[in-house]
Amino acid sequence: MYKLPITLDLSHNKLKKLTPPKMKVPQIYHLDVSHNQLAHLPPGVNNLQCMTRLDLSDNQLDAVSEQLGLTKYIRWLDLSRNRLVELPESFCALGHALVELHVTHNQLLTLPHNVDNLKVQNNQYTRPKRTLAASGHR
Repeated sequence: MYKLPITLDLSHNKLKKLTPPKMKVPQIYHLDVSHNQLAHLPPGVNNLQCMTRLDLSDNQLDAVSEQLGLTKYIRWLDLSRNRLVELPESFCALGHALVELHVTHNQLLTLPHNVDNLKVQNNQYTRPKRTLAASGHR
């Protein structure tokens, strides 16, 4: 039986956490949980194997789990306007699939070096892993 891909929009709901039952739909390809009050992601977010687009912007995330970096097919990720200081090392593995990463308005001190389109305005980085000018990013 063919299952259609699903867009799940939970934005603007004042959610403080996502419970595992909401995360058990493996055919979600676009998950929007922006503009909530999430402080962390639930275990199992990497089980959304069809997910290509994830919007976590405008939350209260101060860390992102290594699991997010294990989501193999994600192409667009927005982590803007959170409280992030660093991104997990597993994000390096996303480089070949991740086309666009938004991390504006965080407190990042270092930046990933292997993303095609990196949005980094208004962070506190002092020494990126690779210079932005050399990689073609602004």
